[in-house]
Amino acid sequence: MRMHLVQATRPKQWIKNLLVFAVPLASGDLATGSVALKSFTAFVSFAAISAATYLINDIRDVAQDRLHPKKKNRPIASGQLSIRRAMLSSFVFGTAGISFPIFFGLWNLLAVLSAYIIMQAAYQLILKNIALIDLVVVSSGFVLRAIAGGLAAGILISPWFITVTAASAMFIVSGKRFCEFCNQGEHGGTRYSLLGYTESYLRMLWTSSMWLALVFYVLWSVEIGGDGKNWLALLTALPFTLVLLRYAHHVDSGDAESPEDVVLGDVAIQVLVLFWALLFVVRVFS
Repeated sequence: MRMHLVQATRPKQWIKNLLVFAVPLASGDLATGSVALKSFTAFVSFAAISAATYLINDIRDVAQDRLHPKKKNRPIASGQLSIRRAMLSSFVFGTAGISFPIFFGLWNLLAVLSAYIIMQAAYQLILKNIALIDLVVVSSGFVLRAIAGGLAAGILISPWFITVTAASAMFIVSGKRFCEFCNQGEHGGTRYSLLGYTESYLRMLWTSSMWLALVFYVLWSVEIGGDGKNWLALLTALPFTLVLLRYAHHVDSGDAESPEDVVLGDVAIQVLVLFWALLFVVRVFS
């Protein structure tokens, strides 16, 4: 039963919460003890809140999930995890997620978490069925994670960094919808919002978002390179570009319906991400 509960919280998707470390890593402050602790608190808080959200989502969508070829195997849809236990667990996770920033006095983090919870509630109630708006809301979850990491650590967040995160998130989310559209057909399958899309429109969204992310990243790298290590900052754009292009190949092939599976299953992407992080580490300590 415990294993089914863990599966229902979608641990593969916890990788999204690593975004809270992005701002401290880029600023070179992550190695500081207090910053590392605050960033880790933000990570745990978002992991707990996300787990609660996933459980509520699966409870609400249990009927539709049972009609989906893959989602029917989820613990709640398959009956391996009872709805009562899922609701209780969601309450526990949600309470824990809110309690961490309160315990450490991280009120900025609490504010961002509250905004995330409100946004997720609106998404579940109505916004998930509105084409384009559903993509914007899901993408905003990525942006809020990045903002939370900076605010929790007390680090000034660059506007260019926010635009990079927003464009990259839209690329991933619209790419996911594109794959869902291609795999489930124009009738939408179990996702109602797909009825408001066309294949060409979704392709336009993910390709334009990708190029915007690349442009914004170069602008951001120029900004953070003002400390005299401009060449190292600009060099980080190379693995970033290759990661997006590699991911775009998966989207174009129609196999990016589960972004976490793409990232965890593509060794090339993993190596490029590690190289990207290594360049920042070298930049900080050189």
